[in-house]
Amino acid sequence: MPERPFDSENARKKQHAEQSNNELDENSPTNNNEQSGDEEDDDENQIKGNEEEDYQEDDDEETPDFTDDEYGSEFTDDYLCPELMAERPQEHESLNNVIIVDNLPKVDPAKLEKLKEVISKVYNKFGVCRNVYYPLDKDGKTKGYGFFEFQNEQMALEAVKQTDGYRLDKNHTFSVTLMSEFERLTQVPSEATDIGNLLSWLTEPDAVDQFAVQSDDPKKTMIYSNALSQPILLEERSKWTETDFVWSPKGTYLASFHEKGIALWGGKEFRQVQRFAHTGGVQHIDFSPCERYLVTTSARPGNSEAFIIWDVITGQKKRSFPVEQGSPYFKWSFQDNYFARQGPDGIYMYDTESFQLVDKKPFRIPLLADFEWSPTDDHIAYWTAEEGNVAARLVLAKVKDAKLEEIRSKTLFNVIDCKLAWQKRGDYLVVKVDRYTKKSGEKNNIKYSGLIYNFEIFHMRERNIPLDTLEVKETIQSFAVEPVGHKLIVISGEGVRTNVTFYKMGQGQKSGKIEALKVIAQPITKAFWAPNGQYVVLAALRVGSSPGGLLVFVDTNDMSIMPKQEHPDLSEVEWDPTGRYVTSVVHCRSGVKRDYSFKIWTFQGNLVFEKTVERLAAFHWRPRPASLLNDEGIKKVRQNRNVWTPKFDQRDRILRTGESAKQQEQRRRQLDEFQKIKEKNAKRLAIQKQQRLDLRGGIDTDSLFENQSNAGEEVVEFLIKTEEVEYKP
Repeated sequence: MPERPFDSENARKKQHAEQSNNELDENSPTNNNEQSGDEEDDDENQIKGNEEEDYQEDDDEETPDFTDDEYGSEFTDDYLCPELMAERPQEHESLNNVIIVDNLPKVDPAKLEKLKEVISKVYNKFGVCRNVYYPLDKDGKTKGYGFFEFQNEQMALEAVKQTDGYRLDKNHTFSVTLMSEFERLTQVPSEATDIGNLLSWLTEPDAVDQFAVQSDDPKKTMIYSNALSQPILLEERSKWTETDFVWSPKGTYLASFHEKGIALWGGKEFRQVQRFAHTGGVQHIDFSPCERYLVTTSARPGNSEAFIIWDVITGQKKRSFPVEQGSPYFKWSFQDNYFARQGPDGIYMYDTESFQLVDKKPFRIPLLADFEWSPTDDHIAYWTAEEGNVAARLVLAKVKDAKLEEIRSKTLFNVIDCKLAWQKRGDYLVVKVDRYTKKSGEKNNIKYSGLIYNFEIFHMRERNIPLDTLEVKETIQSFAVEPVGHKLIVISGEGVRTNVTFYKMGQGQKSGKIEALKVIAQPITKAFWAPNGQYVVLAALRVGSSPGGLLVFVDTNDMSIMPKQEHPDLSEVEWDPTGRYVTSVVHCRSGVKRDYSFKIWTFQGNLVFEKTVERLAAFHWRPRPASLLNDEGIKKVRQNRNVWTPKFDQRDRILRTGESAKQQEQRRRQLDEFQKIKEKNAKRLAIQKQQRLDLRGGIDTDSLFENQSNAGEEVVEFLIKTEEVEYKP
């Protein structure tokens, strides 16, 4: 039974009394007089005897019981000391009612009261602060943080939610956390898990890329290395993910989906790097471009945390959002400095320093229809819809000093819809505009006729950002901007009767000229550019009852058409990050009932690998980070291509032979071992020659075998390739 505080206090008093009695006994005259006689001893014994009798008489009397009701036990501590007992610690309370506020102003003693007054106005609205403490340094100045104890946990949680990221002024943005959470974050695990080098896959000597394949039945995820001989299976796991998987933008992480949240995997052995708990089932995730943040989406009814933004490295929840009016998804700036969404009255932009609204309010843009960030600058392109007599507008703006500054715009009339598309390098903004000549019907049932299609092309690197207009008379099915270059592909027509037109967007003094390079009449639905441009695959994807399957490989430098290929019921096409290979995929999620497979082609249209996968659900190449070489470095590499090409070709030939090269290496080792045994036996034969002569009467029998060959010949054949040739008698 635990000792009560009052019991320990009584014990201390008793011990102190005994110690005092001992000191008195040591200093008494009786003890100090060593020559006391027997008479004094007899007197002492008589006194002790009388005392014992007195004590015995006292013991016979009844000892008072202070627990009886007659002594007032019905009066509780709460009744006797209500004010004192109201402040006693409660069992349900913990450090969850204490918050730590960091990034407070550091002030001297003269300004401390003023600081307390300002901060109290911020936190008193969340409830009663029972205790407030500002740590001071040796000079009496505040250290820039403080502790606030609220009356209960709910008040503290609301204070953290509302003031974490609160901007007091331009130099002080609060960082607020619960005291209990702070202790958890500062605890160092006894054994740190070594996940290895997260970029180890980039050190592969032959720069071989990786890809992941998922099957639905059974639920398996496989990761391959795209070796030249044939892909090599690196990892295979059952139920690695419950629904889908996603590569991060630079390929560092593989994200898996689970009922309780998201897990990230990485390193050479694909160990778990981080996990993010988001209950309710995550339907969608989005990495920021630099992989610093992750947005998880669980937009189920009644979920107050439908969108959560996480720090990828620490796993810390940075901010959460409920489902609100407008576009629910966030779009990131190119360096992860900002993220924004479309709201009911404009663009709601947040910075990643405080995770609060930039300038503490949204950018008001009436009739906002859509917006897109530039992939290379803090520029935003957006368009506003027309309403009544108000025309539609295309606007280019840049983020500067917490403001959205308009730098270019164009007014458009009779607009139905716009599609914004940035070029990968940010050199161009291409906007497809759908317009009409006649409108009829009511507001909720509007009908358009006399449709017109055109492109508005902004030249971002030119002075004053010149604007070109390209009109297309046919219905536009899709378009694609060259990632690195100046070309635009437009696929127009009706149904399977389509035309593919290649345009060249002028630059410099020719920025106002758009040149049609080539027209290809093929049943194409979509164009897929190689990551670095020049090469493109024109594909006929499965649409409705049309199986599609046509693949046209084009080199846009000379507009030559390379081999045409087929992959019936084609679902999707995806380039590897280097542009050396491209994959065509037929998966089960397209609704096709046939063999599901993927085929890997070279950029020239040659088939290098094909595999059928039971219930193939997804295929994705692992992305690569951007090259560390600048434009000048890439230019030098291309200039010296003739020097390196023969070496790379020789290495490729060795790798392509695959198993034959291994067999040759094995035979070489066997031959070396045979030569060593032969030399050893030849030495022993020479040493024993005199013994043989003595035994054979001086006759040299070794000369009898000198002219006879003891070497045999063995012919070894390797299968290089097989070809089918049609026989014509």
